[in-house]
Amino acid sequence: MALPDRETVARLLDEAELPDGIRVHSEGVARVAVAAAGLVAESGIPVDGWLVEAAALLHDIDKPEIRRSGGEHGIVGARRLEAAGHEELAMPVASHPITALLDDDRFPIGWPSVLVAVADRHVAQTFVTVDERLDDMKLRHPEYAESIEAARRPSHALEAEVADAAGLSVEALVDRLRAAWEAGS
Repeated sequence: MALPDRETVARLLDEAELPDGIRVHSEGVARVAVAAAGLVAESGIPVDGWLVEAAALLHDIDKPEIRRSGGEHGIVGARRLEAAGHEELAMPVASHPITALLDDDRFPIGWPSVLVAVADRHVAQTFVTVDERLDDMKLRHPEYAESIEAARRPSHALEAEVADAAGLSVEALVDRLRAAWEAGS
């Protein structure tokens, strides 16, 4: 197993033909996930920053395909990455959707998965709080409002796990992640 290099990640993104909005979102998720990885690593917990960044950049790689052909978001992307020889990216991609927080088999476990999931809860087209993101998702997808609401508690628990690992309060963590978002926008 080998992580893709930057050129390969760029090629995979191009091949996926992601709309501009998803590209902007993915780049923002990557900035926030890398910042979170850095905070966790500073506390002495080993985290592969490039694995986190690559997974964050590729986390929505399956969106156009799902819109065309169906399939479960995250799973389709994970399978695509496995087929391309990047198995180490499969779990962070498969476990990032909100639905994974309600699925024992897909719940984010391990720092790359946790960091990508937390970053995705904070990034829409701008940086938002977890609650703002979930509230927006409920407005855009009222048919899934009950599941989205059920994912609120585990979303906050993952955010608290990252804050605890980094030795920060949740508020301080969010401030640091927001600063990372703003530095790149």
